[in-house]
Amino acid sequence: RAVAAGTHTSSLATARTRHGPYQSPKGAPRPAPSGSIYWYKSGLHIPRHDVGREGQPMVRRSKNPSSGGAGNTSPVDSFVDVLDQTGPRPDDLASREPKKKYSEVFSNKIAVLIANRLRETRNFKGDILPLPSGQGRETAIPSGAFNKAKKTDVNYSTLSGLELLVSIKTLGFRDVQRRSGTKPPRIGRYTKNMVRNDHELRAEAMEFHERYPFAVLAALFFIPRDSCDDGASSDKSSFAHAVMTFRARAGRLRPDDPAQLFELFYIGLYDHSGPERGRVQFFDVMDPPRRHGVPRRLVDLDQVINRIVEVYGLRNRLYIPFEEDEDDAAPRLASLSESDEESYGGVDETDDEANSDG
Repeated sequence: RAVAAGTHTSSLATARTRHGPYQSPKGAPRPAPSGSIYWYKSGLHIPRHDVGREGQPMVRRSKNPSSGGAGNTSPVDSFVDVLDQTGPRPDDLASREPKKKYSEVFSNKIAVLIANRLRETRNFKGDILPLPSGQGRETAIPSGAFNKAKKTDVNYSTLSGLELLVSIKTLGFRDVQRRSGTKPPRIGRYTKNMVRNDHELRAEAMEFHERYPFAVLAALFFIPRDSCDDGASSDKSSFAHAVMTFRARAGRLRPDDPAQLFELFYIGLYDHSGPERGRVQFFDVMDPPRRHGVPRRLVDLDQVINRIVEVYGLRNRLYIPFEEDEDDAAPRLASLSESDEESYGGVDETDDEANSDG
C-alpha cells in the first residue's frame, strides 16, 4: 500500500494498519517527500514514474548501487574483465569470509557483463539493469501474490512489469572437510550448497512467474571447468551432478507451464587460472552430459545471449525464425511501432465485416 504526498485517490488510499493509519515507532506518521510515493512495506520513497497501476511500485532501486569491488567502474566486456575486476581468488582452504566476499563481487561482475551483452543486441528499448557502471545491481521488483519485493541480478522491466530476468548463481570453490586434531583438511568436490541453490531458484521462479506469467526467466550457474574431471571414484563428476540437480528447474515453454521452472538454464564452465584463464562455455541442462570429462556440446556467451533474446522475442511475438536465417545469426526483434497492428493481434474491421455472416 502506498501514500501519495498531499494526494488521495480511490486507487491510492491512505496506508492503514489494523489499528488505524500507519504510525512510526514515535507515534507520528512517516513523512513522504513531495512528488514521490512512499511504500510503507519497504520504507522506500519511489518516484512517481516508477509507480504502476494502483500505485504499486514498478522497480525498487538497490540501496547500494555499486556492482562490487572497490568502486571499480572499468568496462566489463569479457569474462577476463570479470575475473580481473573481481580481484585475487582465495584458495580453496581459505576461511569462509574471504570466499564469500569474492563470490559476491564475482556474481556482481557477471551480472554487469550479461546486462552489457544484452544491451549490445539493441533489441530492448528501456534500461537493462544493472547499468554498465554497476548501478541498479540487485534491484528489487514486486513478486508473488503479496507484492513482496525480491532482488534481481539482471532484469528488463517495462510499464507492464518484469519481462526478462537472468538469475546468476556461482559455485567457485571446492568443498573442504575440516578434520579434528592435527589431520589436514580434506579438499573434496564442487557439490556443497548445490541443492540449496536449486531451492532458491525454485522460489525465485515461482514468485516472479506467479506475478508475471509471461516473463522470460533464464538461469546461469557458473562452476569451474575442473568440476568436469573430479569424482573419479564416483559414478559422475560434480558437473554431471549439477546437470542432474538443475534439469528439473528448466523447460518452461509456455506461460501456463509450471511457475517453478525457468525458460532457459545454462551451466557456465570457466577457467579462473592457467593459459585459458577467462574462457567460459555454456551447457544447456536439457542436453545429455558426460559422466566424466568436459561435455562435447558447448556454446559460447554470444550464443547464450542470442538464445535468451530469441526466447524473449518468441514469447512476446516479436520474433520468428525464417528458413533463410543462418543458424548462428543474432535474432533481430520486431517493434510494435514498426509492425502492422494485425500482425500482433489487432483486428482489421473491414475484413471482419466482409467475412461475417450478417
